[in-house]
Amino acid sequence: MIKLRTDQSGARLGGVILNRALKTGVLTALISTLTAGSAVAAPAASTHKNETARVAPAGFFKPGPNTIVTHSSVTEKGASDAGIPDVSTREGGYTVKKSGASYELCGLDKIGKTSGAGKTTLVLTISKSVSAEWSASVGVEAEVVSAELGYKVTNSYTVEDQTRFEVPKGKFGTVEAFPVYTAQDFTVYKDGKKHGSGRAMKPTGVCWNQWTE
Repeated sequence: MIKLRTDQSGARLGGVILNRALKTGVLTALISTLTAGSAVAAPAASTHKNETARVAPAGFFKPGPNTIVTHSSVTEKGASDAGIPDVSTREGGYTVKKSGASYELCGLDKIGKTSGAGKTTLVLTISKSVSAEWSASVGVEAEVVSAELGYKVTNSYTVEDQTRFEVPKGKFGTVEAFPVYTAQDFTVYKDGKKHGSGRAMKPTGVCWNQWTE
């Protein structure tokens, strides 16, 4: 689990903070800003190559300079990933290959929240089962996609993490948590020819939104 320190002013060290524009009621405006590549919400530097070329699907947004992303140990709910069969094709004759490098997306489904008046320390602990997401433009089977990506795209995973946020006297603080996914695009082939495409997303941690007012 990646640990991020918090100073007395409420700033997160070793990460960035999702700004107040992500508060309830203006989420849509923020996503539009992120997608448009605004200078205010330009994509953050990332170790995931080609991330700036991706377009976030509906219900997700790319982490920007004001987003804290922490990666936690992820345990599986249900069958283990260790049992993925070595599958090259299934009915329909489809094969799947990764397309480009993986990248990160934050979901908009809130998985935790806390708030309080200062002077105080807000602590939010997350342990939440989150479903993996996947889709394809053709009828390739989930087992084929899972075999290529190395995890079961139909399973749920538990993300676990904690954050601490210092709220100064005279201020009211709020902390919200959203799931972060490691996303991977893939290409579907049939008889050696490109036949379609898709995307799979595995829950791998938490996107944090915290502010005072």
